[in-house]
Amino acid sequence: MMSYKKSQREKKRASRVKRSIPFDERTPLSELSEGMDMNGTVISLTNFGAYIDVGTECDGLLHVSQMSETFFVEHPRQVMSPGDEVFVKVRSTNPELKKLHLTKLSEEVLAKEVAQKLDDEQENRIPLDDLDVDDELWGEIRRVTDFGAFVELGAVVDGFLHFMDHPSFPDHLGEKPNTFMSVGDRVRVWVSDVDMEKNRIKLTANRPQDLPGPRREFVY
Repeated sequence: MMSYKKSQREKKRASRVKRSIPFDERTPLSELSEGMDMNGTVISLTNFGAYIDVGTECDGLLHVSQMSETFFVEHPRQVMSPGDEVFVKVRSTNPELKKLHLTKLSEEVLAKEVAQKLDDEQENRIPLDDLDVDDELWGEIRRVTDFGAFVELGAVVDGFLHFMDHPSFPDHLGEKPNTFMSVGDRVRVWVSDVDMEKNRIKLTANRPQDLPGPRREFVY
């Protein structure tokens, strides 16, 4: 029994795909860009995709939905095996979480997917004419500038929160907005202005003094 298990372990080690680049010499994900062409080696297969070594700090995931434009791939073994050399494109990266997603689909197909996704998202978003001054919302800061932050509200456009309208501003006089406003922060805000012509929403994170109570609240 022991000799059998030992032979199975040796067989498994022998079947492992050899990596050509040491991990300390690999490309950081931060240096990649979407759409970049890359050559890689299939390292392993799962029920939902394949992990590909493209010479970066972590293997990229090629999901089954990204493997073929011509037919439905039920399992990766239908189209590839560990050790196969493959040509892929970078679909998305997240250097902080060490995640890399790859694709074998053409740019035309990818563009259609993105357009469809945006259309679907827009249909479910709050139109500007559904918003009124003093409406209360919750949002997430997506980008910080020298003048304030753009806040994702679940509306058709992001709202803008000026740094002087943030409740922490009095404690950070003379400091840049990014010292008290950060990407990813959840913020409670009120609509201070809706400009239909310019397609803009202005926000304040200070509750209006003359507001007796929240009129309504949107949660995206």
